[in-house]
Amino acid sequence: MKRRSSITGQAAPAGNSHNEGLGQGGAEGLSVDLAPNNSRHLHLANPVMIASGTLGYDGYGRGITDEMDLARLGAVTPKTVTRQRLDGNPEPRWDPPSYRQALEDGNLIFLNSIGLANPGIDAALAELAPQWSRWGATVVMSLAGESVEQFGEMAALTQGVAGFQALELNLSCPNIHNGAIFSHSAELTAAAVGAVRANTELPVLAKLAPNVPDVTEIARAAVDAGADALTISNTIPAMRIDVETRRPVLGGITGGLSGHGLRPVSMALVYRVAQVVDVPIIGVGGIFTAEHVLEYLMAGATAVQVGSANLADPWAPFRILDALVAYLGERGITDIREIIGAAQG
Repeated sequence: MKRRSSITGQAAPAGNSHNEGLGQGGAEGLSVDLAPNNSRHLHLANPVMIASGTLGYDGYGRGITDEMDLARLGAVTPKTVTRQRLDGNPEPRWDPPSYRQALEDGNLIFLNSIGLANPGIDAALAELAPQWSRWGATVVMSLAGESVEQFGEMAALTQGVAGFQALELNLSCPNIHNGAIFSHSAELTAAAVGAVRANTELPVLAKLAPNVPDVTEIARAAVDAGADALTISNTIPAMRIDVETRRPVLGGITGGLSGHGLRPVSMALVYRVAQVVDVPIIGVGGIFTAEHVLEYLMAGATAVQVGSANLADPWAPFRILDALVAYLGERGITDIREIIGAAQG
């Protein structure tokens, strides 16, 4: 039973014993490189990352204390920023309102409709990036543009700014209202990635959408245009209706499905894409335990991002990492690369 609990056991969200038994996130054999083809590389101490939009109360780290050592994790990805400030979608933006309560109640379906609310890239670079520098963690900055030119412009603005080591391109957010989603088109994906690649030497991660006819076509286009790694996947467009009010429960009408419901979908996409590209893949969607991490890695991911679990409890990524370390140790696995792609046959 001890072996099983080290993978799936998840401490209750409440409590003050978060640091008890925490292992060293940079243990030998856990490190991965998300940009092996880039001269700058993107070395992570371990494969457990925090997904964009789930870091702290505001998505940018507000509420993170010194007790929470983000440097123990592989990397953190603050919330997406756009060229100009956006107020986002109307309330309510979350269903259920409390992910913590939802987990306690056994709810497996999470919806969000944020609408890319953010302060804009100028404010992010001037005010947020200096805070990220103080964390001592590997930080991936997430960008979303409204045009190919804007993606390139934003990448150029990041040049020479400290506080982050890579860029993740949000090509797939389902909550925007103005036009086609970049990652629904191989041509648009390639154009956006190419514009960023032309304006930065930083590692570039392309985050793709799950709801496309052939994700491998989009993935190839991103890699051919210069993406160093792929993040798979963003949320699935979804909605729920309150039968008493006869209205959608989200202010934005539809939102993005995350949590347990997304995991098998995203994992299948990771498995397929890993067969056709030669760059690292970051799996994201419904990761609540170390067993989920292992599934993604065996499917072909090099790293993972924890999202919904982090919204329910900001200590979740640390516990997941500890359980992963325990699993590897119990089985004598000295190099995480031994299990990456193991399910590919």
